[in-house]
Amino acid sequence: MPKLKLVLFALLINYSLFANTQNSFEIDSKKNVKSLLTKNYENLLISKINLENYYYTNDFKPYWIDEKGVKNIGLSLLNKIKNDPVLKPHVTQLFRLDEVINALNSLDKSNTKYLENLVRIDFILTELFDRYVTYVTKGSIKWSAFEEKLTELEKETEIKASWDKYSLNKDSKLLLKKVIEKNDLSMVLDEIDFNYPQSKELVLAIGELEKISAKGGYTKIPESKSLRVGDVSQTLPFLRKRLFESNDLTVQCKNNIKNENALNEVNPEIEKLSTNCENIFDEDLKNAVISFQKKHGLSSDGVVGGQTQRFLNISADKKISIIRLNLERMRWLPRDLGEKYLLVNVPEYKLRLYENNHIILNMAVIVGDKKFPTPIFSDKMSYVVLNPSWNIPDSIAKNEIIPKLLKDPNYLADKGIDIYAGWNGNPEKVDSKNIINGAILEDEEYLRNFRFSQTSSHDNPLGKMKFMFPNKYSVYIHDTPAKSLFENARRAYSHGCIRLSKPEELLSTIANEDKNLDILKANEILSSKVSEKSIGLDKKIPIHIIYLTSWVDENGVLQFREDIYNFDKIQKELLF
Repeated sequence: MPKLKLVLFALLINYSLFANTQNSFEIDSKKNVKSLLTKNYENLLISKINLENYYYTNDFKPYWIDEKGVKNIGLSLLNKIKNDPVLKPHVTQLFRLDEVINALNSLDKSNTKYLENLVRIDFILTELFDRYVTYVTKGSIKWSAFEEKLTELEKETEIKASWDKYSLNKDSKLLLKKVIEKNDLSMVLDEIDFNYPQSKELVLAIGELEKISAKGGYTKIPESKSLRVGDVSQTLPFLRKRLFESNDLTVQCKNNIKNENALNEVNPEIEKLSTNCENIFDEDLKNAVISFQKKHGLSSDGVVGGQTQRFLNISADKKISIIRLNLERMRWLPRDLGEKYLLVNVPEYKLRLYENNHIILNMAVIVGDKKFPTPIFSDKMSYVVLNPSWNIPDSIAKNEIIPKLLKDPNYLADKGIDIYAGWNGNPEKVDSKNIINGAILEDEEYLRNFRFSQTSSHDNPLGKMKFMFPNKYSVYIHDTPAKSLFENARRAYSHGCIRLSKPEELLSTIANEDKNLDILKANEILSSKVSEKSIGLDKKIPIHIIYLTSWVDENGVLQFREDIYNFDKIQKELLF
C-alpha cells in the first residue's frame, strides 16, 4: 500500500506541474497575443481588424500553438492548402507559403523572443485559414469581372449569357473555433467544400494525369485525313499508342491478320505498310476509338475525323487544367443539392434525376444554341403544364414568325398561332392583317403589345408538356416534337430552354411521389383535346442547371466535353 500511495503522489505532482505549465503558457501567450495586436504587426493576408476579431472571438487565446510548439492541426492546415486540387498550381503565390515556411523554420526555442515568434506563427496560420475558407466558400474568381465579360459579349454579339454563382455564407471565426474544439481540420472543411457526385474521383484523376505528364505526356497524333476500319496508314501506330495511354485500347494487334483492303491495293507502299498490323485500322482499334469518343461526347462512329483528332491531341496538362476549373465550379454550387433533385449538365446534353444519391432517371436533352445560351442557375420545380400553349418570345416573333407570315398569309392559321392584344388577363384575339405591316417590323415597342401564342398541337415546339420552375430567365424544361435531333452528339439547338428526350418518364417519375399529380388523370388530359392544364406539385424539386466540361460519371469514367459557350476560356483568365 505505501508504494501505491507514493506512485499516486508522484502522479499528482507531475499533473500539477503540467497543469501549472499549461496555465503559465496560456497566460503568457494571451499577453503576447494582446501585445502583438496593438503593435504594427505586418499582416500577410488579411486586415488587422479582421485578425483582431479572430482573437477577440477566442478570448485572445492562440489557436494553433501550445506549450510544445506548433500543434499538428496547424501543420495539417498547411498540408491541406498545399494540396488543394483547385489552388495547387498557384498556392505558393496566393498564400505566400515561402514566407510562412521560413517563419516556421526560423523558430528557435533558445531565443528570448521564442514565445512572441510562436504567437506570430499563430497569427500567420489564422490568416491562412481565413483566406483558404474564403476561396472554398466564395470561389477563386473575380465574379464581377466575369459578369462584365458577359456584358461585353452581349454588346458585341447580342449573345446574352447568364450564370448565377452560389456563395456559402459561413462565419470563418466560428468555423475555426469548431476546428480547434474538435481538433479535426478535415471534418470541418469538408462540410463547407464541394459535395458534387464523384468529385473525389475527379480529384484522383488529376494524379493519374500527372503520372502521364511526368512520362512526357500523351503521344501526339499527326494530322491526317479521316481514318476508319480497313484503312492502312503510318499514322495508326501513333493512334494505337495514344489510345493505350488512356486505356481505351487494351489489346495488341496480331500480325497474322490479313487486311483484304490493303492486299487489293496496287500501291506498293500501302501493301508494304500492311505487313505490320499496327498500320492497319482493325475492329479492336475501332472499338477503342468509340470508347474514346464516348468519353468526350463525340459522335461514336469509330471514325477518326478532325474533331476526334483534336480531342486526342489535348495534352494531359491541359486536361488537368480543365479538371481544376471544373472542381472550382463545383464550389459555386449549393452544398446541399437536395435529397431528390434534377441535374442538367449543359455541355453534356444530359438530365439526371437523383434520389438519395442514386440516379433514378437519365436522359438526353437539347440545350440552348451558342447564340442563345441556356442560363446556369439553381431553382425549384413547382408545377407542370399539360397540353401547353407556346407564348412566343418577342425576339422569335419578330425575327422568325413575322417574316414567314409576310411570305405566307396562311402561315399562322396553318401552325395554330393566334395573336392577342396584350399579355395579361384575357386579351382579345387580333386579326393578323390589322397589325402586320412594314412599319411594325421596325417598331419593337409596338410589337411587345401583342402576344403570339401557339395552341397545343403536333407543331407546337413545347410538345405535350412542360415542367416549370419560375425564374428571371423565363426558361423551363419541356417536351419537343423534333425527336430526331436527339440522335446527334452535339445538341445545342434551342433558344435557351431545355428539351427532353423522354418527358413522359419524367412526368411518371414525379407522379410516383407527388400526391397532386395523378398519372392516370394526366394521361387522360394528354390524350384529349383539353387546352392547357397546370398542376401544382406538392413537393417542389430542386433543379440545378450546371456547366461542367469535365467530371467523373456514375460508372467511374472520366469525362470531357466541348466548351460550347466558351466559358472555360473566359473563366480561366479570371481565376485567382
